[in-house]
Amino acid sequence: MRDGWKLAALLMAGGLGCTTTAPARPEPPPEAAIEAGNAALQALQARLFQRLSKAMEEGGPTAALTVCRDEAQALTAQVVAEQGMEVGRTSHRLRNPANAPREWVKPYLDEWAGKKIDEVRPVEVDLGDKVGLLRPIPTAAPCTTCHGATEQLAPEVRELLQRAYPEDRATGFSPGDIRGVFWAEVPRTATPR
Repeated sequence: MRDGWKLAALLMAGGLGCTTTAPARPEPPPEAAIEAGNAALQALQARLFQRLSKAMEEGGPTAALTVCRDEAQALTAQVVAEQGMEVGRTSHRLRNPANAPREWVKPYLDEWAGKKIDEVRPVEVDLGDKVGLLRPIPTAAPCTTCHGATEQLAPEVRELLQRAYPEDRATGFSPGDIRGVFWAEVPRTATPR
């Protein structure tokens, strides 16, 4: 009887010539999926930039902040529906809680916090049946109108931020800082549209 336990222990431990199989290495993400994800992120970025630019031109920074508060989530939802994949934007210093990071994004935000755009590169992450894409968002000089040092923001911008986003943490950025990321969760079978 005791020998039976020894035999079972040896078999479980891989003894007696039995081999164990190493976990399979994930396949590299398909280029078509990466291309499809990049196209979706470019669509999101372009749609948001066009709408914000128009608002800035017509009504200044408070109009742009109003677009962020009232329209950005709907614009993102349009891109999701059109592209057939989840996309969004997030940051290590959030303004809108609706943009909270997905779990797989958090380690990259932590690592990239406080870095300059030239210190990081786009990332692809294996998510099983999906590929996660992260594309850093640089702070451009015009972005500091609403995301710069709080004491340098126009009084009407500070007031609107306090009313619209009482827990705002998305200020204090300088040109070249990473302000956050655009992210996508792309089905591995996706192809560019």
